[in-house]
Amino acid sequence: MDYATDEERVEELKKWWKENGTSVIFGVVLGLGILFGWRWWGDYQIKQSMQASVLHTQLEQAVQQKKPDEAAALSEQLFTKYEKQTYAVYAAFAMAKMKMDENKPAEAKGHLQWALAHADTSELKHLATLGLARVMFSMGEVDQSLELVEKSSGGNFAASLEELKGDILNKKGNPDQALSAYKKALSLLPANSRATPTLQYKIDDLAKAE
Repeated sequence: MDYATDEERVEELKKWWKENGTSVIFGVVLGLGILFGWRWWGDYQIKQSMQASVLHTQLEQAVQQKKPDEAAALSEQLFTKYEKQTYAVYAAFAMAKMKMDENKPAEAKGHLQWALAHADTSELKHLATLGLARVMFSMGEVDQSLELVEKSSGGNFAASLEELKGDILNKKGNPDQALSAYKKALSLLPANSRATPTLQYKIDDLAKAE
């Protein structure tokens, strides 16, 4: 648009600002709010992760030094204050191991159930499933353990889950199905795996029985 005089240009700008000034200011404020809010959230997340990491390190030390009361207190902080942090899931694994070492499988089961419910990646879910199924199997919860195993695709833990499935099926008196599970587990193992001799022994043992 061409303006005859500077005064007309100024008047047109005043008119535009009157009509659009509020929305422009709102847009700028909103943009700045999002920018600074995002930065605050990022800083907050980093701080949360660092604090959870420190607690997890202390927990691992308490477990290694066999200090159950200290470990329990540290894990409780992770479970309540940092439940959305992966370190809390690691803490549940550590507590489950400690409880199994103390021959308290029911408590270990509880920790692994928590880990399974809060795991934020598929691999952590597979690991929690494997640990939980093993504990349940050791407690005589054979059918429940099998159901849990069969629901999982396994991911990087597929071989271990198949081997456990074979153990469960063998316990249930289904040697043919157990043998199939062991063979599948063997096929899923990487070359030169340390688990190969044990699996091969189980396969040979069932083959002889047949």
